[in-house]
Amino acid sequence: MKYNKKIYTIALASLFTFMVGNVNAQDEIEIPVRETSNATERFKKTINSGVTGEIDNTFRKVSKDRFVGVANGIHGDDLSTANEMNLSNTLQGRILGLQVITNANTPGGGGASIYVRGKDRNDSNSPLFLVDGIDRPWQDLNPEEIDQVVVLRDATAKILYGSRAANGVVLITTKRGNASTGLHISGGFEFGMKTPTSTPEFLGADEYAQYYNQARLNDGLPTYYSDQQISAYRNGSDPLLHPNNDYRSFALKESATYQKGYLNFQGGTQKTKFFAHLGYTGDGGLEALGYQTTYERFNMRANVDIELSKWATLKTDVAGRAEFRNKPAISTADFYTDLSATRANEYPIFIQEGTNRENTILGGSLNHPKNIYGELNYGGYDIQNDKNIQTRMGFEFDFDDYVKGLSADVYASMDYNSMFRYGKNEGYNSYAVVMPQGDDYKYQLVNSGLKSDDQVRKASSDYYSNAFYGSINYDRTFNEIHQLLVTGVGYVQSTSDSQSFQVHKHLHSGLTANYMLNNKYVVEGSSVIVASNTLQNHNQSMWTYAGGLGWIVSKENFLKNNDVLTYLKLKGSAGVLAHNNSLNYYSEILRYGESGDARFGPTNNNRYPVWVPQAYGNEDLEYEKSVELNLGTELALFRNIYMEANVFRNARKDMPVYMNDFYPDYMGGNQMMMNYNSTLSNGLEVMVSYMKQLGHWHLGVSGNFMYQQTKWDDVLEFKYDENYLSQKGMPIGNIYGYRNLGFFQNAQDVESSTHQTFGPLRPGDIKYRDLNNDGVIDEDDKEFLGTTDPTMTFGIQLNIGYKNFNLFVHGTGLAGHYLNNSSMYYQFDGLMNYSEIARGAWTEATANEATYPALTTGQSTNNFQNSDFWLEKGNFFRIKSVELSYTMPKKIVKKMAGIESTFTLRGNNLFEFTSIKNKNLDPERPNTGVTNFPIMRSVTLGAHFKF
Repeated sequence: MKYNKKIYTIALASLFTFMVGNVNAQDEIEIPVRETSNATERFKKTINSGVTGEIDNTFRKVSKDRFVGVANGIHGDDLSTANEMNLSNTLQGRILGLQVITNANTPGGGGASIYVRGKDRNDSNSPLFLVDGIDRPWQDLNPEEIDQVVVLRDATAKILYGSRAANGVVLITTKRGNASTGLHISGGFEFGMKTPTSTPEFLGADEYAQYYNQARLNDGLPTYYSDQQISAYRNGSDPLLHPNNDYRSFALKESATYQKGYLNFQGGTQKTKFFAHLGYTGDGGLEALGYQTTYERFNMRANVDIELSKWATLKTDVAGRAEFRNKPAISTADFYTDLSATRANEYPIFIQEGTNRENTILGGSLNHPKNIYGELNYGGYDIQNDKNIQTRMGFEFDFDDYVKGLSADVYASMDYNSMFRYGKNEGYNSYAVVMPQGDDYKYQLVNSGLKSDDQVRKASSDYYSNAFYGSINYDRTFNEIHQLLVTGVGYVQSTSDSQSFQVHKHLHSGLTANYMLNNKYVVEGSSVIVASNTLQNHNQSMWTYAGGLGWIVSKENFLKNNDVLTYLKLKGSAGVLAHNNSLNYYSEILRYGESGDARFGPTNNNRYPVWVPQAYGNEDLEYEKSVELNLGTELALFRNIYMEANVFRNARKDMPVYMNDFYPDYMGGNQMMMNYNSTLSNGLEVMVSYMKQLGHWHLGVSGNFMYQQTKWDDVLEFKYDENYLSQKGMPIGNIYGYRNLGFFQNAQDVESSTHQTFGPLRPGDIKYRDLNNDGVIDEDDKEFLGTTDPTMTFGIQLNIGYKNFNLFVHGTGLAGHYLNNSSMYYQFDGLMNYSEIARGAWTEATANEATYPALTTGQSTNNFQNSDFWLEKGNFFRIKSVELSYTMPKKIVKKMAGIESTFTLRGNNLFEFTSIKNKNLDPERPNTGVTNFPIMRSVTLGAHFKF
């Protein structure tokens, strides 16, 4: 931690020193009152886009006044404040209605879990992501190549995107050229350090031995470690037979480096416009020895618009990405799990530490034969190269000279991704140290392996995508009163990969019409037919429809010229959409598969394969439906406060589910799928933004909040005698288990309490409640304990600018859910490693203040049942990103050949405020750093320019 603080101090001091030097230069010249920093202008752009402007949803552009749907977004430049390799993590808390949950930040991975208006089902909740109108990989885009990200959330906004849009649609639009401003070149470079947000703590060898002895006493067994052995662990007098290793400190560094650079070219003429992007990002792992994890990514993009004639424009896009990953052969998850699972006294890392492989002797144990040094240095390595090419070409037509208001466009795309992984899988010898014989130790081989001189191919894959889409628009105003926009759309996409013989096909086409009367009243209706080859029968296609109304109340005479309520709009929408992301192919037919063989003949030597039903088909299987309702309002107060609020209700009907619970076990598993389950989701979302200029000061605040919960309306389950066991009416993502009554305090307490059926009981074990009062505690005493799905999502952005200085702070959080502490950090028995949680274990002496059950060297089946003992509220608020920046004054820029410069100090995941008791774990993902790569905290210095 001292090292980390030193990094942060040096970074802050460096930027401060630079700023002070430029403040003096700034004070020597006259500064215009309205001059602002680039960061302030960037924040203004995002805020203003939510209040005015147009909604560009691939197929049509609709002014905010005429739009009856729900859409909010953010500009790509505003996402650059987060030092994240993965674009998904930059979206957390930034867009109303978008719930983002960070996962392990593995270099080259670490994509977040993203939901639009929360979850409507137990699985397959991911929204549809479109990059320039195409469903394609998006998480490795750089913010600097993105124009904006827009999230569509209600039925009228989503319906034009077909059967994969019910979970929400995220539109990512890349930047294009601009002829009006000439050629602009911009770029920048950042460098910084990343450190884990969590520091899991496990017991040292001497402390572990003491608690293990206590576990033995609890089991009625004699102690295993003597006082002399515990003393040897503590003082290090015998490191071979009595090691005391902190494997995490040995194998992990305190920090990793991060670097990023980009270069943009944007401009053109009236005939030709272009945008080009070159980007580099580099990240590293935390291994302190052996093969190091590294990740490098190179991004390239070129978007070109060519005006072929007055009525036709050619648009061509080419984007490429190359990724290079290097890592030890051991998986990241196995590596961190191994560090957490290995007891400090498990084995000496070195029996003999040599200068090379041949004269190094590694330690191990019968319980844990793998050696952490051997895994990183001699276990082999993986090298993975990924290549991605995305192309799009299309024409936009303006027929206004021939038919007033008529336009059209048509696009085709071809994408190709390839992955190739190679490396070495090697082995090594490790030895367990046993009791010495005379003056020498005796070694026992526990793991053997050989060095390999040849690299091998480990994996490869290819992915192909072809898409074609187009639209035709008729946008006309009659007599300055009647505004009509009619849009026809068509979309088809097919994808395939080398891991599957199946080609995935999705298509849809439809029509939508928007009519506005007298700039105040809006009505919209849409109808779209969807189809997919996931169904192969008469239910392969489905009609979907949606409609909405809008009323701009502030344009009525009774609110005109109102200086307080300067804008007020009421809107509502409803619709029925199809959903098919959860359907399997060939679910309508009976499928057979090989299962063993049968033998015939006099000696049973004639073998014949046996084919049995693998899945029963259902020809009547159809699409899942999403019935959606939204009521909303948009308003502005005093011309500088903007608010938006929506209440929504979504019902999912006819969810496909396997009917195993409808049939007895003797009929076998893999029963047919049927449209059965249904859920009901209710929610509220609110956004408020405020901007104010006071002389040289600029203040901007934006906050968003969403409450959402989905409950089972109908669910396939056994018909329980006890109503509290039923999931119907309960939230999805639910946790069912037992109510705990604390610990058994003594043997008499165990004998006099209700019988528990989960194994032998003793003092210090968890006591459960008999919910049905039948005199026994078993499966019938479970009930709903809570949900692991957050019900509240919130984010806030604060921007304070003074002249050319700017401070931006972004915070985000989740609440209304529980964490189930069932990982190895909390639940350990037998020969498992002990975390610091063990210090609260029950003993007779600590019975009144114990926070953990009595330790055992056996299996703790009673204590590790699902129960509220292991649950705690997972509420947290994180300072997600902070940026302190300084932009050169305009008069200095003129003296520097027009080169505008901005210098930044950025921090990411800096602080957390949480209800979670254990501060050694990350509140968002407690298992990160324990069984996987940790969530990272970062600080970077950057220089950015444009001219």
